[in-house]
Amino acid sequence: LISSAAGGGDTNLVSKAFGVDIDTSRVATFGQSAGGYLSAHVARILTEKGHDVALQVSLVPMVKPPHGGTRSQFVNWHAPFWNGLINSYAWSVYLPGDDGSLSNDYRVSLLVDPPNADILDRLPPVYLQINTKDVLRDEGEMYARHLQSQGKLLGLDEYNTNHVGSIPGKLSKGGPGEEAFSRAVEIARKKLHDVNY
Repeated sequence: LISSAAGGGDTNLVSKAFGVDIDTSRVATFGQSAGGYLSAHVARILTEKGHDVALQVSLVPMVKPPHGGTRSQFVNWHAPFWNGLINSYAWSVYLPGDDGSLSNDYRVSLLVDPPNADILDRLPPVYLQINTKDVLRDEGEMYARHLQSQGKLLGLDEYNTNHVGSIPGKLSKGGPGEEAFSRAVEIARKKLHDVNY
């Protein structure tokens, strides 16, 4: 997301991206599932390159490789659409041959902080969503606690649904996660237009 005031009023992020004609302090990174993981890493990379970001939004994010497991990973192993087997496969494609050691690398796990204290201090506030019946639920909660300990957690909402139950459209219509995406967008809008939010 980018506010209408950013980049001289031009909201086309793609057209400006390679010219670096963007005020990143008015930009929020935003993603769901693997996109929630990417949202966090894009915020980290921009910060490392000296660009402050207004907000990171990560909805039901992948947080870390599945080594060691979590309770929600086992309880929801056979959940519809996104389950334990698919989650493990996704990580094996991303990190082929990983024996678990990459779980301690900040470039991989969101539970490991960048080594530079200045970068850590400049990372944006984070809004998170997790879903109760999701294989990723517990690692999302671990990430929220980690962010809270750093004073970086803007908010955390949990919805009583599965991994895809908060995706806008047919999969969430009429369910407990139907309004989840709209809430995330509204929080991002408020933060982009009110730095004190």
